[in-house]
Amino acid sequence: MTRRIQYAYFSFLLSAVSILAHSFVSMLAAKTEWFFFGLAALSFIVFFFLFAYSLMEFIITKEPEDLWKLGFLGLFGLLGLIPGLTPLFAIFSLFGLFGTREYI
Repeated sequence: MTRRIQYAYFSFLLSAVSILAHSFVSMLAAKTEWFFFGLAALSFIVFFFLFAYSLMEFIITKEPEDLWKLGFLGLFGLLGLIPGLTPLFAIFSLFGLFGTREYI
């Protein structure tokens, strides 16, 4: 797996963990906690920028070859694990099809 795809997965997992930490701390403190909310938003934005950059580079130069591995993140949206973002994450499942074609 290329380093850029690893960074995309890391930023996605960091945002998921930050959302869980935000919910947990907010539940315990009974007020809104802004640090983990900001961290989640920032890492989510970084994830989308990495994805957009990788997609544009793939269209131009057919690199990175393992962009299709980001398609598995679409399963989160398709299963409804992230309510309200289902159409957004369903787009990622299409990139799973990139692995079935050979690019010359």
